[in-house]
Amino acid sequence: MILKLALCSLRFDKIISICMVASLCAVIAPLLLLFSLRFGIISNLEHKLSSNPSNLEIRMMSGYRLDQQFFDELKNNPHIGFVMPLTRSLSVTANVSFNGRIVQNLETLPTGDGDPIVREMGLDGELTKTEAYLSETTAQDLGLKVGDTFKFVISRITDNKTVNAVVPFTLKGIIKKELLPHKTILVNFDTLVYMEDFRDGFDPPVFSDGSNPNIKRQTFAKARIYVKSLSDLEPVSRMLRQNYSITDKLASVENLKAISKVLSFIFTTIALTSIAGGVMATIGLIFTNLSRLEKTFALLFLSGLSKSGVFLIVVIQNFILSVCAYLCSLGLFYAGMFTFNLYFKDLLGPETLVSILNVTHVITGGLLTVLICVLVSMVLCRFKVLNLKVADSLRNV
Repeated sequence: MILKLALCSLRFDKIISICMVASLCAVIAPLLLLFSLRFGIISNLEHKLSSNPSNLEIRMMSGYRLDQQFFDELKNNPHIGFVMPLTRSLSVTANVSFNGRIVQNLETLPTGDGDPIVREMGLDGELTKTEAYLSETTAQDLGLKVGDTFKFVISRITDNKTVNAVVPFTLKGIIKKELLPHKTILVNFDTLVYMEDFRDGFDPPVFSDGSNPNIKRQTFAKARIYVKSLSDLEPVSRMLRQNYSITDKLASVENLKAISKVLSFIFTTIALTSIAGGVMATIGLIFTNLSRLEKTFALLFLSGLSKSGVFLIVVIQNFILSVCAYLCSLGLFYAGMFTFNLYFKDLLGPETLVSILNVTHVITGGLLTVLICVLVSMVLCRFKVLNLKVADSLRNV
């Protein structure tokens, strides 16, 4: 009977009920949109920071004599996620040709299991000595696709004559330009070593018959270093700067982190202010509605309905109104979210969503809305309805 009375009261005062739902929507929908913008923008910043391997890279600017102990220490460092030796800068350039097209002076880098750039593309990093990954820019310039065979060319001068080593390579994958912006080719580590040996006058495998390999190599000029996470960048950079000339993106990462913190603070402050205003508005709406229904409650008391029954009617009514208001607010929110994402799609890219809420956020928002409305109605009902004096309420009837 209590539920039926609550529903009948809402239906009888349907105009007032609709106005209350609309008033709650005016508070809830902007809050949902604000939270979605905060979550979307901050999440995008954090994702761009953590998902781009170039932010985790530390590059050596000069050549050194790095022995195996140096690389072993780096591999055992808990802050470092990937390290691989590099040869001299002059030894890592190569020319690549395919179907009459040629790209000269490509930078050649070694790759292997655990390479962050390769892993981000969903590739395994395991290459044979005549397989390679190409940057997207290079692959487009040559018209290559995965599985194609191209010519890998390096040169050396022997007895005042230019000697070319032309080796057929198979393309195993293409690295998107966001991860590898320069014209670059990734090869097996042994292949990179053989390139330098060939240019130093040896006859290593792959680029010659392998009759005169370099068996005395003990050091490398540089290292390809990636830390595990953004928080590991600062301690590793500090450690390496003591003995080596390096460059990293620590300053850029710190700037983006600062921007993220500032935006988070701004959004949080606005959200808390809006929530406080929303709660006050809800209190005002429910209080006004209860004041309007005083005479109705007095008549219900005279008809024999207990105070607890009237209390339940008020709570059920506000529960129903809060659910309806939240569902309507969700509709308005999704319309606003679609508009925001559509507008910024062309500016920031199709994969960037500036406004987004996941299922957990939506459910949490609904529960909080219902909880606040029910609690406010219970408190106000306790002081406004349960202390109601029937004679005073009906004096002017």
